[in-house]
Amino acid sequence: MFPRKLAIVLSSGLASMVLWTYREPLLASLQWFSDLDAITTSIRGYGIWGPVALFVLFILQTFFAFIPGQALMVASGYIYGFSGGILITWISLVLGGQLAFWLARNYGRPFAEKWVSASTLNRWDKSAAGQGVGFYVVTLVMPFFPNDAMCYVAGLGKMSARSFLRANIMGRGISSLLTVIVGAFSKQIPALPWMLLIGFIVLGLLGWTLSKRFSSLPS
Repeated sequence: MFPRKLAIVLSSGLASMVLWTYREPLLASLQWFSDLDAITTSIRGYGIWGPVALFVLFILQTFFAFIPGQALMVASGYIYGFSGGILITWISLVLGGQLAFWLARNYGRPFAEKWVSASTLNRWDKSAAGQGVGFYVVTLVMPFFPNDAMCYVAGLGKMSARSFLRANIMGRGISSLLTVIVGAFSKQIPALPWMLLIGFIVLGLLGWTLSKRFSSLPS
């Protein structure tokens, strides 16, 4: 037990030193993530490796909350068009979500709390109790839900890996479709952001209604 505590203390101290040493480039990175034009320019600068860079960023955003997934999804559509953007975004987000689910399922709450606050886990554990695939589809689509955190919540709960994979594929697919299309067709359809917002609300209400109806049916 003592070596484990010592390792935690040493790793925490090392992480603090690294963060302090590289504080300036880290702050610059945070500013970069808040600038869609900067993201687009940087990804294009990677040339043929741009999709790989986006893939890595999408995986990382499942673990690091400061990486804005929506901005990356819009940039993906803007750079690679509708088909390419959907392909990159959907696959990346599904794999990232499954990885978070698997890690939470195998390493438990102490691991999940390294990436998601305990208060968030507590709140959504209660909301997700007894819910099925429909509930998770909604939470993975709607922008005001903690989308990535729900992967950890599912992993800590009783949902099977197969059921979460279904929810993950559907939820991330709808989210990718509605967000990538903004980047892909932003110049042709100026009103698209408003259409996106309306689509999110309608799909969310529909999904929530269906999830409540299915959860009330006898098993």
